Amino acid sequence: MPRVRVTAPVLVCGALITLTGPAAAAKPKRGSSPVHYELSIPAPTTRYVELSVELDDAPARRTELAMPAWTPGSYLIRDFGKHVYEVEALARDASGECAGALEVERVDKQTWSVANDGGGFCLRYRVFADELSVRTSYVDDRFALLNGTSVFMYVVGETDRAAELELSSAPNWPIHTALDPLSSSPAADDASARFGAPSYDVLVDSPLLLGEAEVERFEVAGKALEFVYLAPAGTNAALGRIARDAEIVVRSFARIMGGLPFDDYSFLLVGDAAGGGGLEHRDSTAMIVDPWIFANDSGYARVQRLVAHEFFHLWNVKRIHDQVLGPFDYAGETYTDLLWFHEGLTETMETRALLRAGVLSPAQYLEQLQNQWNAYLSRPGRNHTPIAALSREAWIKSYQPEANHSETVVSYYEKGNLIGVCLDLSIRLRARANRTGGSLDGLFRRLWAARDPASDELAITIDEIIAAASAEAGEDMRWFFERYVYGTEELPLAALLDSLGLVVDERERRGRGAVWSGLRGYAEVSGVEPDSPAAAAGIMHGDEIIAVNGARVGSVREADERLRDLGVGASASVSLFRRERLLELELTTAASPQPWIAFELPPDDVDDLELGRVREQWLYSHLDSS
Repeated sequence: MPRVRVTAPVLVCGALITLTGPAAAAKPKRGSSPVHYELSIPAPTTRYVELSVELDDAPARRTELAMPAWTPGSYLIRDFGKHVYEVEALARDASGECAGALEVERVDKQTWSVANDGGGFCLRYRVFADELSVRTSYVDDRFALLNGTSVFMYVVGETDRAAELELSSAPNWPIHTALDPLSSSPAADDASARFGAPSYDVLVDSPLLLGEAEVERFEVAGKALEFVYLAPAGTNAALGRIARDAEIVVRSFARIMGGLPFDDYSFLLVGDAAGGGGLEHRDSTAMIVDPWIFANDSGYARVQRLVAHEFFHLWNVKRIHDQVLGPFDYAGETYTDLLWFHEGLTETMETRALLRAGVLSPAQYLEQLQNQWNAYLSRPGRNHTPIAALSREAWIKSYQPEANHSETVVSYYEKGNLIGVCLDLSIRLRARANRTGGSLDGLFRRLWAARDPASDELAITIDEIIAAASAEAGEDMRWFFERYVYGTEELPLAALLDSLGLVVDERERRGRGAVWSGLRGYAEVSGVEPDSPAAAAGIMHGDEIIAVNGARVGSVREADERLRDLGVGASASVSLFRRERLLELELTTAASPQPWIAFELPPDDVDDLELGRVREQWLYSHLDSS
């Protein structure tokens, strides 16, 4: 069946429902009928979502169903089973109706076993949806944001089985999702909206946004996209501008990647004070931002960067991904060494798209890169552990920070982004030496070209990444990954920029920027830099600083600002609580041991025309033919 976009609203429970996303018939697993789900929200103020899972064929004596322990893209065990209540199972009679109670046993924190004796049955349960984030689910009297992993059970061992979803929205809210409508032209008097998915993976990879929203639609490279914005408490945003910014991003990536790998795509944005960033999905993304950040250009720029990051994920991690990242094991941790690649290099590419689109000027990009580099150099833990190992340890470190992590851990987003910049520059410089052309853009195009046409995906290992980088550079690039991904050598960004002919200037910090205390944290001390004034004073992780020189401070950040005001070499009394004890410690500020590294464009009279051409291809979108 061809994919059909449904633009006409349909009537659901007396309300107009906008069906979004491409329409396609779900193909059930051979020999099995689709798993049928029903979802309703009869009393949204209670924050409960009511669900039913119906199985026409379940030949086993007992059938197990489970809630996921985590959601793909967010590497933390969330135990969604804890939000499930009132589970009951009913046998299906000869007419297909659910009647007659069946025994249900809760096997563990996320699994239920139904004594169905080989017959079809219905499982009914409720989910408490009270956490507004892009990783969880939330319902109130105005709207609902539902992420599939936190509401839909799966049949254990059968996540490849097709799914059908019947959604009845009792509050009469419009529904926005990238799921495929099961009918391209629903009847106007339908009592519910019906969607299909070829597998459980696709079902839960398609978030549902229910509520009154603004919608802007546009087309890029023959593909349909829409921007859905729901801000129930009001906003100062202009959706038209947000959608135009998104279109700029999409067009830039379409040029970089040689087209778009979907028929329809949905940006789902909620404006709420909770904020929360975004989470990628195959044909959509869910994002949450503060609805009042649009008073000036910076708010729109932040959302445009968020859009760029989540949109590039439709290639990097959703279609080009570590072998373990799809199909998924929802029962527990899924370990990968490649989060620095999937997240960090997505940050690199989001900036590449903005640069190529002309949203960032070369000077603005260098200033941004300069600030990122100087912030990175201040991280004591940046070279403590290889970034590949930190990717694997994300489950216990990135999402569960401990007091000493500032000394032993660095974000795979932050370091991965800088690895991406260094890899891009290394490829370009080595390609120049080898009389060929190459770039990070080209690396992703090579990977994408190697995908399986049948599944439109590419499962990769580090070897495929190295091979693509080597092909772009015209020589073996394994050394780069051994040193900076699986090793802990300092990233060579400054040296690479210097080799490219840019001005790299090491400057002495001056004024308040030169004053160093070594304190990190907000409400309490979350980090003390080794060999810093704070360490010498005896300040510890967890201390609550309440005053500097007898003047009250409200946070660690404010305490640090007061110390900066005193200048280098000044002594101060720091009052703090440690557990239940009040302590007075003496701290003497010092000069920052880290100089400021500035990146600047070279003078116009640089003689090396070939090097200048490589530099311009990197920085200037209209000259980048890579």
